Order: sequence, then structure tokens, then C-alpha cells
Amino acid sequence: MLIIDGYNCTYAGAALGGPWGGFSLRQLCTLLEKTRSAAIVVLDGRPKPSEPDVDEFSGVSLIYSGRSSKADDVIRDLLSRRTDRRHITVVSNDRAVAGDARRQKARSQSCEKFLQMLIVAAAAKSLRRARAEPPEKSAGLVNAGEAEHWLQMLGLSKKLPSNPPHTPDASTLDDRTIAALLGPVDSL
Repeated sequence: MLIIDGYNCTYAGAALGGPWGGFSLRQLCTLLEKTRSAAIVVLDGRPKPSEPDVDEFSGVSLIYSGRSSKADDVIRDLLSRRTDRRHITVVSNDRAVAGDARRQKARSQSCEKFLQMLIVAAAAKSLRRARAEPPEKSAGLVNAGEAEHWLQMLGLSKKLPSNPPHTPDASTLDDRTIAALLGPVDSL
């Protein structure tokens, strides 16, 4: 189980720059959902119009602290009510939040390390899904004769591409791959 200091994590992601620039709460929730990571994302204040609805992402619970308290207090309260704290990881760069998590026998992790692990997990899951599909699905039709037949039937050009599309592997995880997994950038 993950408890994430939401704005702390999105600001840390945006500070990484590159494909992370403009990293948003929606992108964080999308990555969590893609990797099927059950998480509670705790946020200061009340929901903003540009943010996802509290029930938009399966497996991801968004909890807002409200006007009278801070996300740090909500995280502390959530931990204190749990009996399985040793199986909980708190994600935050806030030293007080991380220290409190460790005092309560939970694990803590920096936002940057967590985001790196999350993006690698999302990329690995995408690669597994791509490899699980039959090669014909991504490489085209079974033979050139069949392709020519259908092109002729549809009144299209007979010219076929000479190279099938390249399927990336784990060694190609670069800024473009990260940007593709993060999706479109939206503002907080």
C-alpha cells in the first residue's frame, strides 16, 4: 500500500524537467493506474477544477485535507489508524512526513526514487503487453500477397512499407518513452 504526499510528489516530478516538466496530479494517477499500484494520494486543501475526480482512477484514492488541516496531518492520521504499517510506504520529500512514517514503523521513499520506479514499472508493463500480442497484429498481414489483395480491393496504392514498425525493449527507456507514458501535460 502506498500513501503519497500528492503535491509534494507532483512538484518533485516537475522539478526533474525534461519529459517530467509540467508533471501533474492526473499524470501521477494515470501512472499509478497503469501499474495497478493501490495508492492513497493525500493533497492539501480542496479539489481544483483541473484535477481528476476522486473516483476517476481505479485503485487510486484521492483525499483532500480541507481548509483546516494539512496533508501532513492527514497522512499521520491515516498511518496511526492502520495496523499494517510495516506494509505501507509513504512517498514524500518532506522530512517531517518521512520521519513520522518511520517512527510509526512504515517505510518512506523519496518522490524522485518513487517516480523513477513507477515509470520503469509502467514501461515494463507496456512492453509485456506489446509482446503478448501476436506478431501479426503489430507486423501487419501474414504475407505480401494478401496485403496486395486488400490494397487492390480497397482501391489503395500497391506500395507496401519495406520495414515493419520497431517494437521497443527495456533498453530504449529514454525521455521520449517517459514522455509517451506520462501522456499530455496539463496544469495543476
